[in-house]
Amino acid sequence: MPPRLRAVFFDLGETLVTQNIEDNMVTKLALQEIARMIPRAERHENLYAIYKRAYKINQRLRLKHQVEIPIQTWMTQLLRRALRRDPDERLVQRAVVVVARHRGANAVAFKDAKPVVESLTKRDVKLGIISNISSHEVALQILKHVRLQGYFDKVVTSALVGVRKPDPGIFRYALFQLGLNPEQAVHVGDSEQMDVCGAKAIGLKTILVSRRGSKPATIADYSAGRLNDVADLVQELEKDR
Repeated sequence: MPPRLRAVFFDLGETLVTQNIEDNMVTKLALQEIARMIPRAERHENLYAIYKRAYKINQRLRLKHQVEIPIQTWMTQLLRRALRRDPDERLVQRAVVVVARHRGANAVAFKDAKPVVESLTKRDVKLGIISNISSHEVALQILKHVRLQGYFDKVVTSALVGVRKPDPGIFRYALFQLGLNPEQAVHVGDSEQMDVCGAKAIGLKTILVSRRGSKPATIADYSAGRLNDVADLVQELEKDR
């Protein structure tokens, strides 16, 4: 008999939450504030140009090797180029706080996110987050802003673990944190490559959430057009065990 379902993991961005303004605008607003903190005040447009060049390099590394480059490293690189010297550690940390605040403030939970999460808390399962994000602080700030932080037993981010989905390491770390085997959990996400392929590679059951309207081709165990369907699918998984 298959082991009982003990945990449901969710992706964060574009599964539970989205940005209420485009990502580039959030970054620009944060950099405007950071520019005012720099002793040798660079225009924020210059900071954004530096950021874009660094982003292209860092993103290639992240995607090719499935490693995370923490936001502290990003900010250190950015400020070093802006100041033309190594930045003070306190300035780096202040900049990280600014980015976390802006990203958190501009996150919006999908309307069906809280009802689904609340319904799952009434079941005998643990809830967790597995997210590709360069700042663990940003993930926590987002959850706090959208008032979802109290529902999750564990928040696992690529910033915390050092590797990104679909690398199996981040999924294994999340399971380890709850003391579970892959057969005891399901992962819910919006990305076929990052969420479905990554989770299935180590034996997790998977639910793909696609809000595009048409039913996508997927290797996920289940697919849903909205989060509202996830609670019913979890119940179906429980019956199969």
